[in-house]
Amino acid sequence: MKIALIALSVRGPMGHYLDALITPLSDKVDVHLFVPEHYSEKTGKATVHLFCTGSNKIEAFWRLFNPFLGLALWQRIERIKPDVIHLFNGEGYPWSLLWVDLANRNKLPIVLTVHDPEPHPGNLLELANSYLRLFTLTRATRIHIHSQHLMKAIIQQRVSYEKVSVIPHGSIAERFISHCQIGVNRERVAIFFGRLEAYKGLDTLVEASFKLKLRVIIAGPGHLPKNLSDLIKAHPEIFELHNRYLSEREVANLFQRASVCVLPYRQATQSSLPLIAAAFGVPIVATSVGSFVEDVPLVNGVLVLPGNPEALSQGIQAAIGLIPSYPKTREFNSLVEKFELFYREAFSGK
Repeated sequence: MKIALIALSVRGPMGHYLDALITPLSDKVDVHLFVPEHYSEKTGKATVHLFCTGSNKIEAFWRLFNPFLGLALWQRIERIKPDVIHLFNGEGYPWSLLWVDLANRNKLPIVLTVHDPEPHPGNLLELANSYLRLFTLTRATRIHIHSQHLMKAIIQQRVSYEKVSVIPHGSIAERFISHCQIGVNRERVAIFFGRLEAYKGLDTLVEASFKLKLRVIIAGPGHLPKNLSDLIKAHPEIFELHNRYLSEREVANLFQRASVCVLPYRQATQSSLPLIAAAFGVPIVATSVGSFVEDVPLVNGVLVLPGNPEALSQGIQAAIGLIPSYPKTREFNSLVEKFELFYREAFSGK
């Protein structure tokens, strides 16, 4: 079976996901991978087709709004004669709207992976994408989401239940575990890792931290509100702040030091962090939102109510000392059979 796998966004976590998926997937099916020129991750046995999206966000914006460039790439996709087209992300981008229409006209199965069935609060681009993608969602042959918990959100967007397949988010932990170093001691510290966004509830963690007898590592790029930044910087005895992009080696070092990983999100869809933390042997406490409801119990973590500093501090105390469970079934080597079935169902029209 020949699959045209198209990724319009490959930076950060999207690139990490694709990197972990493509090698085992290309062992199962004939993958033609269409990715931007700056993609630098693994490609496995896939045949790679590069295209230009621009060297910066503004250039990418104008290119992705150009229907002639989208049509030219579609013609390259058509030439390989795929059995199924898999749009890995960007389902609301203008090119995607064009492609799903052309696929329907040519009776060519097209499937979508929807990473965030609910847009994250405060992200205007995601909000715009959530409206534009209604055109592609209702015309796709099949749709892939990462959690049964997200089913309600996707069917509320005029998608029939029968068209949706649930394949959980696979583990990308190996890219960090490979950087572990000998001699790094576990400390009584909690870690919050990832891009700093308002919906991730960092303010709840900061408030909860004053109730705890442990230090808190906050690591990742993004914007910190001034009042929160000032509070964190005023208490270096509690907080260790790394407000920047961190290398994989640095991330590994922080997880080796941590005694608990905290995910105090107000809203969530899917995340690779529960599996990353579990792979490092770090117990997890997270709020009961999004796919955390399924993923955190799977790794023997603790769930608490969102937006509640007292509940979070109690959850952190309860999580410290727990032994996380790392499910090997969540590695992509085990998940690719589900993707293969997903493609076959799309091809057969089931």
